[in-house]
Amino acid sequence: MLTEQRQRLLKPTKREMGGLAAVGVVVGTVLLVLFLAKLTSGDDGGNLAKRVTQRTAVQYVPNSTVKVEQLIGDIDAQTKQPTANLTQSRFGIQGTDLGSSFEYKGQLVFLFGDTIGPNGGDSIAYTAATDPNAPVVLDFLVGGDGQYLRVQPPEIPMAGYAVPVGGIEVNGIMYVAVKTAVSRDWATDRTILTRFDDSAKTFTAVRPMSKLPEGHFITVSMRMAPEGLPGLPSNEPYVLVFGSGEYRKSSAYLAAVPAASFETGAGTVYYTGRSSKGPAWSPREADAAPLFDHPTIGDISLTFVPEVGLWLALYDSRSPHGVLMRYATEPWGPWSKPQILFEPKMGNGIFAHDPDRKESDGLAGPIIAEGKAPEQVAGGYYAPYLIDRFTRVEGDTVTLHYVLSTWNPYVVVRMMSSLQIRPGPG
Repeated sequence: MLTEQRQRLLKPTKREMGGLAAVGVVVGTVLLVLFLAKLTSGDDGGNLAKRVTQRTAVQYVPNSTVKVEQLIGDIDAQTKQPTANLTQSRFGIQGTDLGSSFEYKGQLVFLFGDTIGPNGGDSIAYTAATDPNAPVVLDFLVGGDGQYLRVQPPEIPMAGYAVPVGGIEVNGIMYVAVKTAVSRDWATDRTILTRFDDSAKTFTAVRPMSKLPEGHFITVSMRMAPEGLPGLPSNEPYVLVFGSGEYRKSSAYLAAVPAASFETGAGTVYYTGRSSKGPAWSPREADAAPLFDHPTIGDISLTFVPEVGLWLALYDSRSPHGVLMRYATEPWGPWSKPQILFEPKMGNGIFAHDPDRKESDGLAGPIIAEGKAPEQVAGGYYAPYLIDRFTRVEGDTVTLHYVLSTWNPYVVVRMMSSLQIRPGPG
């Protein structure tokens, strides 16, 4: 009997083939449910990343990208309704861009770029918001004069296009990286790490991070490495610094800095590629190798989603034009192929100005472009910075929230996109 059953399984009839297919669908569904349940059961990032290596993938859910709200200005350009923040009425801020965010002492801090307001310069805000389904209410830091506080380290030029590019809390201290010495051709940019003093509300330059033309860390996204992450030079805590070099002409790079010496930078190493023993590192920035080849990156943002054991990268690209996403089980990759989360047609004439329309879209202004009428300046999309605390994993879906700058109007909006979790290769 057993032999006959084996023969039948080896050479099933057409009817049995249909039955086996149905059973396979059921078993596969059950395995996928168990797989997803295990992913969402909670675990530390390092152990989970080991367990799901090459077994988890995410796929963009078509048509899931939507604008959630406009964060800057008094009136939402699209809806014509008051914004939750009323930044012009409350802080004198008519427009600004960027908005990279990070956690600091239980608050979510946002770093904004060139600001249209009485003080000019760059600005910094914070929020206690934790619900991605509710408006994000920002409070901007103010100085002794009652105006919004400028991100202005002494003796560091912070004129137009010199902006804060990333921040992080390390050992209870807020650090902000600023880009300075900016030229029109982006050839002289350099990035400096500053320390923020809460009580004095001042920024102090502590060390250089990178400079062009050879530098790869002019725009940065800084994250603490998950505890126990294998592949780093030692078992001590590290800050991972993801970066890009010349604006919109760079791929993505990775550096690792011991948390204990983050302020001085001692012990910084740069990812140079993979060897038979895993990731390879060098103390020389010139040896750094790209994480993946995509030399049109402007602004980049990365996060780790422990529930699925994946690193996610968002960046603006010029080819293809839009906001792209990649994923990997380890910060050094291998990284997936890019997926488009947002492309210009999703915003043109909807919440960003399109000057080519026959009839006015009512979206022009404010702008920061010199010597041009708002109606002549096209909207643009850049700086897709992830908001870590708003990332949600529910069932087989990862929901991402991120900010996006629109150039005209010169404001920042909050966006939302969904990814479907599925078993990966391996």
